[in-house]
Amino acid sequence: MKAVKLKGIIAILFIFILVGCGTDQDTKKGEDGDQEWPHENTTLILPFDAGGSLDSMMRVLAKELEQELDTTIQIDNRPGAATEVGTTAFQNEKDDGSVLFGGTQLYLSASILLQDASYDIEDFSMVNIEQFDPITITVHKNSPYETFEDLIDDAIENPGEITYSTVHGGPLHLTGVLLDEELDTSFKPVFYEGGGEMRNALLGEHVDFMIGNALGDNAIADNARVLAVASEEKMDLWPDAEPINDVLENYDVELPLVGSVRFLATHATFKENHPELFEMLTDAYANIFESEEYQSFIEDNNAQEVSEFRGPEESDELNQSLHDLLDEYKENMQD
Repeated sequence: MKAVKLKGIIAILFIFILVGCGTDQDTKKGEDGDQEWPHENTTLILPFDAGGSLDSMMRVLAKELEQELDTTIQIDNRPGAATEVGTTAFQNEKDDGSVLFGGTQLYLSASILLQDASYDIEDFSMVNIEQFDPITITVHKNSPYETFEDLIDDAIENPGEITYSTVHGGPLHLTGVLLDEELDTSFKPVFYEGGGEMRNALLGEHVDFMIGNALGDNAIADNARVLAVASEEKMDLWPDAEPINDVLENYDVELPLVGSVRFLATHATFKENHPELFEMLTDAYANIFESEEYQSFIEDNNAQEVSEFRGPEESDELNQSLHDLLDEYKENMQD
């Protein structure tokens, strides 16, 4: 009988210990009773090489998130297979918020729709889509092409001879494919793993032009000229660049206006299972974006025209609409 009572007492004490210590990361509280980020160390996986546009933005954001969440954030660059390597690595990690994901559309959707990835678009919850960076048609400063019309006309007259640098599977690739189909040209794409390599190819004059991004191309502004940009109106970032559809109207062509869409995301199950932590992360991002320091960073990088805090709901809707757009054109991009 005494043994039974002793076991009962031990069981009760064990329950009290569990209740006192907490078994769920959501219950971690600070001294003032406010909830705290439960991870001393957080990893941010990026599916591109270091040095590109996404990497640069995320490194600044991560530094600020460290202060907001009182955590240490390790950037983990995992390039390869047009972002599928890094994205798969993220999806295979714990979904407790200790691993975050910085990505770019339409590369995320391309890995799903064109490469048959093991994940789906519903597996990601957007914290924020910050940058919508429009597609550009960009040449070296020494290029003989003064206008986008010059480039198009030369491509029509010399099919298969005009080369451009790009990244496979995303909005840059989609634009090149649609230009070929709508204009009956045969541009020759040269694929690279990321924006840094793609721009270096242009700087080295290894290609005739580049399908790039308005903000990303700003890094090589001293040595490049943007002929056209995928925006409704001219951009202050490249005031001499014509809106791409204004030019294509002369050829009875119109393209969807796409760009590199850079975001921070979590596992969808993290948002579902830990809504308070997801809200904490979202609030931290909002505080950072609205801060004077971060706005100065945006201005210093001439990113005002492409940057916005949309929040999770609007970002999820935009993410899905971009996925649907690529789904519509996926047959055009099959090798």
